[in-house]
Amino acid sequence: MKLRNVRLTLANVARTTNSKTMEVTNVGTIKTRQEDGTYSNEISNYTVDCAAYRGDVLKVKFPLDVAEKIAKLKNHLENDELVEISFKGLKLTPYAMKANDGSVLSGVSAKADDFEIHVKEWDIDEDIEL
Repeated sequence: MKLRNVRLTLANVARTTNSKTMEVTNVGTIKTRQEDGTYSNEISNYTVDCAAYRGDVLKVKFPLDVAEKIAKLKNHLENDELVEISFKGLKLTPYAMKANDGSVLSGVSAKADDFEIHVKEWDIDEDIEL
């Protein structure tokens, strides 16, 4: 079977198979690549790093029209809030490629059309003395 025919869902990459959201750990930008190979200051896409299965990180790419939500998400993270997102139009694609040293690099690329922000309460055990 070819990798392009493999269909993945959120259950394949989330921490638990019944999860509808993923915890956000970071947000970032992707700059536009120019013809000479350098990068300009123009933003081409946004990225959101999510905590995935077994401590891995899934970097999800979003279009420019979610800029306002990215700003809100970044604000929540800067205030040390526990934030999860649910995706709209999530597409997960497995990949594998041969590196220059002959080893195989593999993983899952992710992109989505939009997302919803879910701010969670920290689960603090009040019985613990500091």
